[in-house]
Amino acid sequence: MKRGDRRARQNKYSGPRGDANHPPQLKTNIELKHQYRFLSSSGASTTITDSLLLTAAGVSASTAILGNPVFRCVKVNRIEIWAPPASQGAAVTCSIFYPATATNPMPREVSDTSVSVATPAHVVSVPPPNSLPSFWQSGTGALMFTLVAPPGSIIDVWLSLVLNDGSAVPTSAVLVGATVGAMYYCSLDSATRAGSIYQPISLASV
Repeated sequence: MKRGDRRARQNKYSGPRGDANHPPQLKTNIELKHQYRFLSSSGASTTITDSLLLTAAGVSASTAILGNPVFRCVKVNRIEIWAPPASQGAAVTCSIFYPATATNPMPREVSDTSVSVATPAHVVSVPPPNSLPSFWQSGTGALMFTLVAPPGSIIDVWLSLVLNDGSAVPTSAVLVGATVGAMYYCSLDSATRAGSIYQPISLASV
């Protein structure tokens, strides 16, 4: 065996101290990234908080009317909207707005308008540096962004999430006729299905 091959083999099985008998360190909290999709039924300007993102990412029904988030923290990676005009010659506009904060005093908004039924209005954006959605949030009701997505719009939100690990998340979802222990996904704009306008697509929701 060549000297370089032997050294590579030793490095493959060694821990941070160079000892093959010492297990390497690891991040024990389960972290993942996922793309969620929603369908809009209203073009009203709607604010989204970190609490709403956590309930939209998935809740476990503790009773028939209460769901607890399965994730402890959330961070926004990307948002994308496709908005179709209602009819030929009608204009449609969609937008994403990030408000000013103490760490990012400059607000930012991206928008697009279309007058063609063949081409929807389309916006895609990542959170600005040092904005709240670019940092980990824990469901305290912090305002993350505001959306304008007319009826029929498709909204995709890419999230980074950390699985809950024995701690209580300060938010919950209001369910109707849920099966205890089952997983459900709330609307993007509301932890209560009644009156919500951004419904999840292809995911169980009650």
